[in-house]
Amino acid sequence: MTTPDDSTQRQLLKQAEAIAQLRRAVEALETDTTNALTDLMVRVEEAEDVASQPVAGSVSSWCWRYAGASAAESLWVELGDWVGWIRHRYPLARRIPECWADHPEVVEELTALWLAWQAAYVERDAPLTGAAEWHDRWLPGVLHRLEHGPFAVDCGTCHKARPDTLYADAAACPTASLS
Repeated sequence: MTTPDDSTQRQLLKQAEAIAQLRRAVEALETDTTNALTDLMVRVEEAEDVASQPVAGSVSSWCWRYAGASAAESLWVELGDWVGWIRHRYPLARRIPECWADHPEVVEELTALWLAWQAAYVERDAPLTGAAEWHDRWLPGVLHRLEHGPFAVDCGTCHKARPDTLYADAAACPTASLS
């Protein structure tokens, strides 16, 4: 049996030390990579959470009938601000009477118009043609109905209340049976 000489032993020892050093470097890289990957995953999840949130100032669909007290209050403020803005921005929109909030059917029309505006201008995935469609279809349609359609109001510069009997009491209306 032959014994390795001192130079071979030293060489083997150096290689063993180099291998141990490489193992430590690989383990450090593995730890750094795992930490970086975990950090990236957290950032992606946070970005997805932010992306799924509505854009500032945007609203989801509103239904006055089902809006709770705080939602209705918030809606009144936002809708009122928007109606004030649109009446100032578009001279034709001054056809919207100042007393619009006193007419439930006009409130519904303006809520729908506002939501269509939101979908065209504010929503993250709004179609590129949304603004043109809003100007071509939704705004003129509402303005026409406010002057000539079934929701026409004739308030001009002073509010003219509609008769209370025009608005049926929901509790007094019998439920239609389906047969």
